[in-house]
Amino acid sequence: MEEVAEGRGGTNGHATWTSAMSALMLSHLNDLVADGLKTSKGFKKHLFNGCARAINEKFTTRFTGEQVKNHLKTWQKRYAKINRLKKLSGALFDEENCMITLDEEHYNGHVHDHKADAEFLNKPLLHYKEMEAIFGNTMATENFAKDSSAPLGREGDEVESQEEGDEVNGHGPSDGPSTQGATSSASRPSKKAKVAEMEEDGLVAAFKSVGENLAAAIKLVAKPDNELPDDLFDILNQLPGFNSAHISFYYAHLVANPHIGRAFYKLPFEHKLNWVTMFIAEKFPGM
Repeated sequence: MEEVAEGRGGTNGHATWTSAMSALMLSHLNDLVADGLKTSKGFKKHLFNGCARAINEKFTTRFTGEQVKNHLKTWQKRYAKINRLKKLSGALFDEENCMITLDEEHYNGHVHDHKADAEFLNKPLLHYKEMEAIFGNTMATENFAKDSSAPLGREGDEVESQEEGDEVNGHGPSDGPSTQGATSSASRPSKKAKVAEMEEDGLVAAFKSVGENLAAAIKLVAKPDNELPDDLFDILNQLPGFNSAHISFYYAHLVANPHIGRAFYKLPFEHKLNWVTMFIAEKFPGM
């Protein structure tokens, strides 16, 4: 998802980011969250500036705190999309591997209509833990929550609270006299009416989501979830660089977690090697 270019930030607002730069940004902000430095409105300006300095020292760049803040919005939109995809009919979430899994039928049907979603399904999600720490609470409780049909993000209301957005856009409270006549004021719906309408829409969406998830759960209960491809072990046994104990141990892991086994089966050869290598390294440290 990165725009890999020369990797230099400027003062004109445009910046190019590499995967390594994004990884450092997310890691740095994740540490700030762990230290309790994120407020209910997000990160303070000096924290974005500090993150920019850390990136500049590492990569000899010239990023500003504002550019870090803007780039964080890109990852925020990515996290919002992940949360929506987790609610797909038939979708399961593998916490251990940070992966949204779909069976072959649901996967093929969805990707056929939404090709851009393929990078988020049946494969580990890059930097999911960091995104969850940075955005997890605010996505559900503040203005980050999006309807499934809404566009991914709008400038100015992503990282800071809506109160700050009101001040910037000039829609906040005013001490000056009103320029609207009585007729104009009366024709506009009251703030309470707007809030009530929004709450009603939110409840409808919530009930709809619960109904869809319940229907998906019923389908999953009715359909055995322990099915694995017949040639899974043969494919696993052909991977080079592992002894029989490693292969048997990983195969037992796949049998115990069929959804992981099915996702593993669909991976390209190189990614299969990566999965087994990471698992063996974790379970057999020092080997």
